[in-house]
Amino acid sequence: MNKKRHLILSISLILLTVGFIWINSALPGNESGELSGKVRELLQKLFEFTHFPEPLAGFLLDHVRKLAHVTEYAVMGLELGFLWRGLRMGFQGFWNAFSTVLAIAVFDETIQLLALARGPQITDVLLDTASGLAAILFVYFVWIIAECIKSGGD
Repeated sequence: MNKKRHLILSISLILLTVGFIWINSALPGNESGELSGKVRELLQKLFEFTHFPEPLAGFLLDHVRKLAHVTEYAVMGLELGFLWRGLRMGFQGFWNAFSTVLAIAVFDETIQLLALARGPQITDVLLDTASGLAAILFVYFVWIIAECIKSGGD
């Protein structure tokens, strides 16, 4: 993929993900709670259908909101890692991706200051950033391994 297409695709996906995250953060507390309840019901049905192990299913169902944070920021971390690694920027690219995740997580919690019956949590910033960082590292490691395989392990 050429750099221009890579850049357009990556930035488009990142903007969609950030928009999704920030729109959900701007929801009033009651609407956000209702949405989480619907997701919880859906997951519960899925876990019952697949005979998912009960202790883990119970834990995940009790932490649906935190699971949403992890999922959203992991997706964004994958997208940012793909963007910066694809641009071949080395450590600077990694730092750019990490800094972007952190900035978006802080702004995300700041949005909640303005939402009715919502508030920011530093633990969410930490969870969001850690999820994004794990995904960025995953992209970098997979990319490095793929390059080693491609070059014959030299």
